[in-house]
Amino acid sequence: MTDAGDLLAPVAAFETYLSREEGLSPATARQYRLDVLALAAWLSAERRAVQAWEQVGARELRAYLQVHQAAPARTRRVISSWKKFWRYLADVEHLDMQGGPAELKSPKLPARLPKALTTAEVSRLLTAAKNQSSPDKALRDWTLLAFLYGTGCRISEVLQLTLEAVEVDEDQVPVAIRVIGKGDKERQVYLSPTAQRALQGWLKVRRKAGAPAGPYVFTPLKGAGAGQPFPVRTIEQATRRAGERAGLRPEQSTPHKLRHSHATALVEAGRPIEEVQEVLGHASIATTQIYTRVNRNRLRAAAASLPDVLE
Repeated sequence: MTDAGDLLAPVAAFETYLSREEGLSPATARQYRLDVLALAAWLSAERRAVQAWEQVGARELRAYLQVHQAAPARTRRVISSWKKFWRYLADVEHLDMQGGPAELKSPKLPARLPKALTTAEVSRLLTAAKNQSSPDKALRDWTLLAFLYGTGCRISEVLQLTLEAVEVDEDQVPVAIRVIGKGDKERQVYLSPTAQRALQGWLKVRRKAGAPAGPYVFTPLKGAGAGQPFPVRTIEQATRRAGERAGLRPEQSTPHKLRHSHATALVEAGRPIEEVQEVLGHASIATTQIYTRVNRNRLRAAAASLPDVLE
């Protein structure tokens, strides 16, 4: 039987590399590690001749997939994990790797549009966020949920938003923000009426509270966490609680669902899909080559077309 230690040796360092150098979330890095560990265990039990990762090629990987017969979505993720691991072994550990996962074809998945909240459901969610016993939590939850929906930004983009990245007009009303998305790419997001009202109200309260030190817009106004961005987990829990009070299902009550709902509302308002992709920062390199980049006036019009659900 293969010595599992030889195969397991680089796996822990692989997870650390993903977290520290590629900036993946702990949950994502852990999942990559588990996928690789499952492969290592199978190789140790079923492929005795394999003594090192350099010996693993597409034939062994296909045999693993044939034995496990996972659903297409899981198979795609496993192959993605392997590709990431192979690149790590080649680029960081400097091993002479075979093609391996690069020679595999990931199964196609049926195209499924994300189910979005209707404007009525978003309004119920925001009302539920506002109507709670703690005034501080009500302000925080309502503001962030309204801003997430009103901008369509990722939760990480919103929580890392800095004061200097907020653009205001001559009346000091916020009109746009600059966010750093995936791949450290910066984009400008014009504020819809919903996002504008939420941000303007928060900044006003923030100034009255004494403007805690730190660059972040959305930070606790007092206590030990003042000056630091709200934790992602805090906003996820707030969204779930508001969803429960609004009578929404758990899968509907997530920050990312508000992003889907923003995009859907723009499409239903008649905005071209290329505008929506630009607003969300969704375009891949291939997409940016295919679609004509829209100008700032059209992006501003796209943001203004989002229905305002605030009372």
